[in-house]
Amino acid sequence: MVRRSWPVVLAVSAFLAGGSLAASDAAFEALRRDGRSVDIEPLARERLARDPRDDVALWYLASVSSGKPDGRAAVIPMAERCIAERPSSAWCHSALGRLYGMEASSRGMLAGMRLAGRIKDSFEEAVRLAPAHYEMRSDLISYYLAAPAIVGGGSRKAMTNAEAFAKIDPWRGAVMVSRVLAHEGKLEAAEARLRPLVPPDAERRELLALGYLRIAGAYRRAGDVSKALAMVERTLTIEPTGNVADSARRQRDTLLNPKL
Repeated sequence: MVRRSWPVVLAVSAFLAGGSLAASDAAFEALRRDGRSVDIEPLARERLARDPRDDVALWYLASVSSGKPDGRAAVIPMAERCIAERPSSAWCHSALGRLYGMEASSRGMLAGMRLAGRIKDSFEEAVRLAPAHYEMRSDLISYYLAAPAIVGGGSRKAMTNAEAFAKIDPWRGAVMVSRVLAHEGKLEAAEARLRPLVPPDAERRELLALGYLRIAGAYRRAGDVSKALAMVERTLTIEPTGNVADSARRQRDTLLNPKL
């Protein structure tokens, strides 16, 4: 279940790269939007020093610390304490799930399997407590798509969650459903979910571009270079600059120069 390229890790990496996927806190989101992720940790620690029960600050701290072994080791007990003190906080449960997800990835398959239940439970509880939060729902779907059935994964669970989210947030939910369809290899259906969407703001423009880029990757893995390139160009038309665009250009270079 747990691999070096585990999708939960990719979700957290996308977060750290500065994508503004769903506004959660104005100060932190401003830093993400401006590409100043390096400033998130000092702000989070400053807020936690003023109020150790600040679960939102803890969530952001966990997200920027999860990729650093020392930082992760220090923040995991904070997230566990957060849950003990604030069991109804989705932020606390999501933070712990993200930290455990990175811990599982770094420790290899066997150790990761032992953490799988904790990761799943953390993400599921976060979604139960905050069903409308895009990133928390996305983390859970990432888990379901990555994990085998023996540890509670499966694309059917991912689709059930995506469809449930689409009832809450039809626009972002369509992107989420498309993601699951692409994972299942239903690429034309995945495209069809995205085609009617018109992004009304920068955040959803980035989400839509990322949706097409995921489909491009699926076409590439299926060996259909022409369709993969078409999806990359669609990505760049929607989002010509930024992190998603940079990823799209790298994928285009790989498709055009496979031996490089």
